[in-house]
Amino acid sequence: MYARAVESKQTAQNLLSILEKQEQSAFVLGYKGATKMVMAKHVFNPFTKLSYFNAGKKMLNTAISKDNGNVELVFLRYATQMSAPSILGYNRHIEADKKLILRSLTNDEIDEQLAKTIVSFMKQQKLTPEEKQQLTTIAK
Repeated sequence: MYARAVESKQTAQNLLSILEKQEQSAFVLGYKGATKMVMAKHVFNPFTKLSYFNAGKKMLNTAISKDNGNVELVFLRYATQMSAPSILGYNRHIEADKKLILRSLTNDEIDEQLAKTIVSFMKQQKLTPEEKQQLTTIAK
């Protein structure tokens, strides 16, 4: 649902509504934050955009601080940082997140579908030759 929320305001609103009703674990808080940042894409008013983005950023960072080994949450932050306009200055964790993600992909405990999603996304990013090689090895 999160992936569809990127393209659909209605889906993003529905996802936020569902997440509000869940127990507020670090995982739920992270997705709620990421979805709020996606909502910024769907509104016109610049103040509202910034408000959604900043609230979501705070939630996602709080969630990661509570569960910093959760590769899915770190991936959400990484993907958001990569797509956020540079004027927002949301790029502080890019390198650390990328390293954690690449390290985690070699872990057998990561969900196979999540790993495929991450590898697909990472292949579209600017990577060093070593990182590209690591992805190629993981993707096999």
